[in-house]
Amino acid sequence: LMDDIEDILVSSGLYPNKKTLQEDSYRALFRSKPELTRRLALELYSRHEISLTRGAEICGLNIENFKEILRENGITIEISPDTVDVLNSEVDVLFGAL
Repeated sequence: LMDDIEDILVSSGLYPNKKTLQEDSYRALFRSKPELTRRLALELYSRHEISLTRGAEICGLNIENFKEILRENGITIEISPDTVDVLNSEVDVLFGAL
């Protein structure tokens, strides 16, 4: 039935293609059920598919609030090697300025 619905909506010209229809459907779903957006961000973060910053963006939160949600859900907060490298270089710059 879902394939028939997609075919009808695309063939009638309401959507240019199935991809656009699916994207619109997901947007409507996430708007109507914001808790799904949060669950998605948590799952993507726990799978190491998004960064801490991106997870916070997806949830519409600042990083500290997103960290709190991660902790509440038992998800370990990890610092990537890139983040460590950036922090180390910033520390070097600070100590070099002293």
